[in-house]
Amino acid sequence: MNIPRRIGTAFVIGAALLAGAVLPFARAHAADAPAASPAATGTPAISSSTTGAGAAAGSSTSTAPATPTPPPQPVDTCAPSAADLKKLAAIQNDPTLSYADELRQELALRKQLLGQTIECASAEAQALQQSLKNVTSTGDVAAVQSELSGRLDDALNFYAIELDKLNDVGISGSQAVAKEVLAWRTGSYEPLVGAVNNFILWSKSQDLFAMAQVRMDQTSRAVSFLESAAPNADLENAFVAARASLADAMSENQSARQALVQSLPPDETLPLIQQSLSSLSDTYQQFLAVSNAIKALLPQ
Repeated sequence: MNIPRRIGTAFVIGAALLAGAVLPFARAHAADAPAASPAATGTPAISSSTTGAGAAAGSSTSTAPATPTPPPQPVDTCAPSAADLKKLAAIQNDPTLSYADELRQELALRKQLLGQTIECASAEAQALQQSLKNVTSTGDVAAVQSELSGRLDDALNFYAIELDKLNDVGISGSQAVAKEVLAWRTGSYEPLVGAVNNFILWSKSQDLFAMAQVRMDQTSRAVSFLESAAPNADLENAFVAARASLADAMSENQSARQALVQSLPPDETLPLIQQSLSSLSDTYQQFLAVSNAIKALLPQ
């Protein structure tokens, strides 16, 4: 299962640009100019009340529940536009501007673009925070959710502080802010985003595991009923395979839970979640084999 990740792409582009990594100054500025004012899932129905061989047989075309996906990442709107970059280049290369005028105009535009980039990143963090709050959890998992929420609050505070710094900086100061935020984003925020997305993905998948257990209970009753009347090797083998597959999926799901509780790195936790969901999908294929075996035994 491939989970698309677009963590911070726009921010990296915008902050790196405004830190001077992509578009250098047209002139070497020995000192800052005076500070200018900144511009500012669907799943198939499984009846828990239905019992009997016919109900357990189900449909031969039934499929596994859809795998939950992480919260959608924001559209790439944080980076300065091509028009913004042209404005900056135009200021840097305008021969009619005096040295002081160029400094003032370039500073004002850089602070405006950097401010917009930080505000966009903050909005991204707020959206992620809301997605996290929409998850219902209990016990030790609820403690993980609370800890992640607190870290997102810290991220929002960080962005607010960095945005406030722009009020009193010059060109080199705006570059320093951009570099500081970019380094923090890469080193601290991106791993946090991975951890939050993993938590949300795991939490949303728990209903699927519960549904699979209900399906197993239904199937077990049906198989026991049929086996008591006339043992059948094909049915027994299919049921044993389904039961073993679900046990694997449940064990892997528990391993993913422990990884979240222990705050393992996102790159270690995500494969555990993916493996548990892959095994759960295999389990539904085994359920289909059991259903087909049951149908073969029922009167046509």
